Amino acid sequence: MANKKTILIIDDEFFIRESLNAFFEDEGYRVFTAEDGDKGLDTYFNEKIDLVLTDLRMPKKDGIEVMRRIHDLEPEAPMIVVSGAGEREDIINALRMGAKDYITKPIDDLDKIGHTVRQVLENKRLNDENKRYRIRLEKSEAKYRAIAENIAEGVFTVDEQENFKYTNQAFSIMTGYTHKELLKKNLKDVSTEKSFRLIRQQTFNRKAGAITTYEIEILNAENSLIHAELSCSPVFNEKNIYQGAIAVARDITKLVELRKKFQKFLIREGTAPKGVIPICASCKSIRIENDTWVPVEEYFSHIVFSHGICPACCTRLYPELDLQDPESPY
Repeated sequence: MANKKTILIIDDEFFIRESLNAFFEDEGYRVFTAEDGDKGLDTYFNEKIDLVLTDLRMPKKDGIEVMRRIHDLEPEAPMIVVSGAGEREDIINALRMGAKDYITKPIDDLDKIGHTVRQVLENKRLNDENKRYRIRLEKSEAKYRAIAENIAEGVFTVDEQENFKYTNQAFSIMTGYTHKELLKKNLKDVSTEKSFRLIRQQTFNRKAGAITTYEIEILNAENSLIHAELSCSPVFNEKNIYQGAIAVARDITKLVELRKKFQKFLIREGTAPKGVIPICASCKSIRIENDTWVPVEEYFSHIVFSHGICPACCTRLYPELDLQDPESPY
């Protein structure tokens, strides 16, 4: 009983109420009836009603007033008008109040009303499902947006043409552009020509579902070059059609500079002169094969040494001596 859809039939004609009541009960619905607008509204607001079938011309409150009261409180409530051949103005007013269909009396085909009711309830179910999905999606987007705004790396999304659709604060700081300025730009506007060719090539790969990581050159607001590593994931819609990408951008400018310095070092290392002997500046030991250090006397053990002091050192150490004096003992 709890899973049955409920229908409220409001009509001042007893025969029509009872005919519709019997038909929809046989169709498996739970049915409420009311002979005028006041009783119809009392029933609607005291029971859980999934759909309203109402006449327009009734005593006390007519169908338009009933629909207006319901529409004011529940704009998406499903309502169907079942009435005599109404004037054009009545039909327009009914549609404005949210009527999903207008069926004229006399009713000669109850199956037609049954089909209309099923269709309206199915549309309501789909609309409610979409609404719940959008709410979940908005909550999910809000959560991930909060995460994106609080990480150190730049985060942005682009559409299939590389137009920016979202950027976080870190990416704005990286590029020197404000969030609003970036949303008016394309990746082509903030990258070098060579890098944009690479971006388009990687986009082609992402359309096939690939997650790509590569390096590009970004031109910031001051036209300075920034090296960035992009990690990009494709975004597809519910029909599996490529819609763009979400990317995490990491500033690797300093890393690239260190790479270049290392490459220069390797070049210099490769062209260093041969036969150079490393000598310790302190103990004067000499490095030989296998990074072994030996005393200088051992290194030159095949040479006979005699020790003494050269004239320059003697003058520095013993300035009181005159080496030019022929009578000097030195």
